[in-house]
Amino acid sequence: MNAWIVFLIVLVPIVLLLAGVASSDSLITIPPGSVGLLLKGGKPTDTVLPPGLHWVPRLRKRLIAPYPALELAYRATLDGAPSDDTGSQDRAGPALRVTLGDRTQATIGYTVRFQLDTTHLRSVHERFGPDGFWIAVRDITARALRHRMGDSDVGVDDLFGDRRNALEEQIGAELAAALQDDGMVVKMFMLGDVDLGRTGDVIQSTARARLELEREQAESTVRVARARIDADLEPYLATLSDAALRYREVDMWRDLAYSQQERALLSTARPMVARAVETAEPPVSAEPAEEAADET
Repeated sequence: MNAWIVFLIVLVPIVLLLAGVASSDSLITIPPGSVGLLLKGGKPTDTVLPPGLHWVPRLRKRLIAPYPALELAYRATLDGAPSDDTGSQDRAGPALRVTLGDRTQATIGYTVRFQLDTTHLRSVHERFGPDGFWIAVRDITARALRHRMGDSDVGVDDLFGDRRNALEEQIGAELAAALQDDGMVVKMFMLGDVDLGRTGDVIQSTARARLELEREQAESTVRVARARIDADLEPYLATLSDAALRYREVDMWRDLAYSQQERALLSTARPMVARAVETAEPPVSAEPAEEAADET
């Protein structure tokens, strides 16, 4: 009897100690904004734990794989750098180079906002893992963009105005259907900056030429009207009356402002030209060689 008492006295603390260690090691906290996928023997299950404190027995080889539950964003930018408002739940990468249906090449930035579907989290874990779904979003988006941008009905003009908005909606719908099959729900798709290379330079030059022509036409109308007014006021301006001087005061101030601006531009340009002339190497003269040839 005494032996049993001694055995219990020694065994009970050991059992309690082991139970306490097992209980403390089995308590898992899922932080806010995340969910936990239950793994048994390293294989995912259909059990998804919400944020909070959970007891998962470690003795049965159960683990938790954390996944974000908030809305995520993948941004592809021309410089490949994240935006200023990029948080810890966002990723960034380089813009995508595509060939449009009219054979024009373009580098296109975009933004995809999505959220993991917790009901398909097991499939996401089996295919991509906790970090691999970012690569999946990048590759699937690139495929959807290249397929739609490469259609024969898509050209440079579709990257501007209402046609750009319609193209953005079409790509967003195709991308949402593609990512939904992979356990991700698209919340928003938006086209970003576009670099058209030399084609963009031609477009900008054409737009500037059109606007400069409109400015010249407007200024020519003003110059013609001013010439007519000057012709009508010629008899009055000759008398140098106060009314004539007040009429010309506005023009004088405007001409003075323009002349000061031109003078400021010249003052900044002259040092640059002088430095360029000083650093330029003098041309090599061929006269010494010709004289040597004559002497021989």
